[in-house]
Amino acid sequence: MADFDGLQQVTLAPGDEDEAMELSREVGWNQVPGDWRHFIEKGQTLGLRDRSGRLVATSAALPYDGPFGFISMVIVSDTMRRRGLATALVGKCTGYLRQLGLVPVLDATEQGQPVYEKQGFLPQFRYDRWQIAGHGPAPADAAVSSAGPRDIARLDAAAFGAQRPALLKAFLSRPDTVVITEGTSGFALLRRGSRAWQAGPVVSDSEDAALRLLERLPIGAVPLFIDVPQTWRKIGAWLKARGFAVQRSFARMGYHRQEPFGTPDRLFATAGPEFG
Repeated sequence: MADFDGLQQVTLAPGDEDEAMELSREVGWNQVPGDWRHFIEKGQTLGLRDRSGRLVATSAALPYDGPFGFISMVIVSDTMRRRGLATALVGKCTGYLRQLGLVPVLDATEQGQPVYEKQGFLPQFRYDRWQIAGHGPAPADAAVSSAGPRDIARLDAAAFGAQRPALLKAFLSRPDTVVITEGTSGFALLRRGSRAWQAGPVVSDSEDAALRLLERLPIGAVPLFIDVPQTWRKIGAWLKARGFAVQRSFARMGYHRQEPFGTPDRLFATAGPEFG
């Protein structure tokens, strides 16, 4: 049972993203204020405040247009851990998505996977976060070429398993987002994070085609994260040869569902563990 003694549960509202960013920084995550703003405006983002009013824990449930929604941003300040708060917050997000008729899905670290399994989540596939320090200049933005925003949304939905046009629109509207396309069959995004640039999603019709997209990104020129399903060993070897190393691994997990959504053989990098 969670120990909520002295804590007040709140629903975060626009304007709370700066406080939420303080928690992201405390745990060393890569979000920017616009990410938090998206959770707050498009989903249900819960917070716990201590007696002083300080935000000490968060969780977010983001419904997608499809059979599932995503749970993420489960952060507990160091001074509040080991009280069952994270488990309780995940439970609240799970209940929220189920009330909407959606299957709750989340991405778990290796340490978190056993905890989520006890809550009814089953592993669907694993992916590795590759990282490189990079010391080059920030990449210039690249215009969408032969694939437009609608094509990108269509390709993403087919690979991911649900439509998320609002999220993609938010990514594409950022002035420093890099967009690489290959005809109308594949795309790769690169966006700025607080600690590193994030590559993904990367969607294509083959691993070789996905590699062609990656070769056109400024891979290795800037601090960069990319989250690649473990099945894509050619991409892993390509990243390793360019100086990347695996930071950690994640498991995509579904609530009482082990079969992945979408078309996993077209998904070559995820949008990150906060968005799926």
